[in-house]
Amino acid sequence: MTKVKAMNRDELKIKFEDIPPEGLDIAFEDKRGDLIKDCYPILKPIRASVHLQRWGIDVKVTGQVETEVALPCDRCLKEFSFPIKGRIDVLLEPRAVLSRMKEELRLTKDDLDVIFFDGHTIEVDEVVREEILLAIPMRKLCHEKCKGLCPICGKDLNEGACQCKRDVRESPFAVLKKLMASSG
Repeated sequence: MTKVKAMNRDELKIKFEDIPPEGLDIAFEDKRGDLIKDCYPILKPIRASVHLQRWGIDVKVTGQVETEVALPCDRCLKEFSFPIKGRIDVLLEPRAVLSRMKEELRLTKDDLDVIFFDGHTIEVDEVVREEILLAIPMRKLCHEKCKGLCPICGKDLNEGACQCKRDVRESPFAVLKKLMASSG
């Protein structure tokens, strides 16, 4: 069992040649959320444990990451808690391999789990950061039935209806519907 220690970003930069044949286990905790502070505030410390295994010139990174972040709802703008518990399973390939490929590449599903590195240093913190950011949904909703804000007065419609009168405008395609009806 690997001892969990406070995050030190310099210690999370591992030289390729320092990875022993049996692999290397690293566990750390980021209590302040430095890994993603430029994107989202954390509500619980980021805890990660990873295993680095050399595969020829590549490095296989497996492990897990866990945290809880505060996200703004895309509809009502209220902040809500979003727990993240994800598996890390990526292959790091040296960038030199990419530059040697001269023909156009066609990505397969397996290629989506490949990250390129300089061939010398594995930045474990960046791998964990990427996995956290990939776990955050494209559409951030506080709950599935969130009604959002009134487009006129800005009232949160989850707290009740507003008094705004909405113009019910005819669809821009209503003219086409009338033309279809008259020609048939």
